[in-house]
Amino acid sequence: GDAYIQPCLLTKLINEFREILSDEQTVKPPEELGLTQREMEIVSYIACGQSNKDIARKLFISEKTVKNHVSSILKKMELGDRTQVAVYAYKKGLVAR
Repeated sequence: GDAYIQPCLLTKLINEFREILSDEQTVKPPEELGLTQREMEIVSYIACGQSNKDIARKLFISEKTVKNHVSSILKKMELGDRTQVAVYAYKKGLVAR
């Protein structure tokens, strides 16, 4: 049940946490993001470490559709990558810990 994080990814994750914490004022609050219900579902899966392929299987949609949603999420959240989305989701309480 435990998750394994590769050392090279751990460093990136820590740096992302630091960056988001230091730039918190520039990130929109959840209610201003304009995410759809489907995008919110995908955010929760991203925060749980699911790949696009896994998300597609769980939601019965194509992997390409998931990629499109992820791109839309990143744009709306004004974030650079999935790690930042996961950190934001946990920090703002969008997903249960």
